[in-house]
Amino acid sequence: MSDVLKALYVEINNCSTCPLMDKEKSLRVIEAVDFNCDVFIISQALAESQLRRSGVNFFSAMGTVGNTGGNLEKFLNRLDRTIYPPVEIPISENVKIPKRQDGLLSVYNTEITQCYPGKSRKGDRVPSKEEISACVGKNFLIREINTIKPKLLLLMGRLSRDSFYTHVLKESFPKSLSEHIKDVTDIGIPTVKVGEHSLSVSPIQHASGANPEFYKMLKNEKLIALLRDILRLR
Repeated sequence: MSDVLKALYVEINNCSTCPLMDKEKSLRVIEAVDFNCDVFIISQALAESQLRRSGVNFFSAMGTVGNTGGNLEKFLNRLDRTIYPPVEIPISENVKIPKRQDGLLSVYNTEITQCYPGKSRKGDRVPSKEEISACVGKNFLIREINTIKPKLLLLMGRLSRDSFYTHVLKESFPKSLSEHIKDVTDIGIPTVKVGEHSLSVSPIQHASGANPEFYKMLKNEKLIALLRDILRLR
């Protein structure tokens, strides 16, 4: 499994299909992956200063956790999960990312678009429909899912949710992310098939500090209970 994922990471790192995407990105650190993980998170795109610089999701080259990662950690801890890797990861001679706390299981994270989109006038540029289609069309995402074989897939944010349902599941979805999360909470978390692997899938709010809906979701006891029940059945 490790060799398969290493080869995929090299392929992702060498991809330069989309001309507006920033070509700079670090090769992902395979030692940061817990192959026993059961939660797989899909984000929108590489952030400017975390995985792209360090090779480890949510962590900068200085070993610090980004804002989104720090907020996501609060949510994951409610599931006994964490963004921290299973072992200590040396980034440089003087920088190490600490391993996870005892009792927590590391999650896996990847992106709909596997490059940094660059800047716009309002911050990071949002990937275009063409870029999303091109990246998903490379089957990077589907191959990651079928290698890791998680129990639960969390789609973080509207663009991640929209892109996954449109390009992978090819199914319709509620216009509002909040509506979708409410539907999942009220009706139950669906099981889907991605390639050869079946798993439960739920949208979640983006963990940006500027998103008040994320903090509401942190207190959604019914959703937390549903997610915990799925993970107990692993």
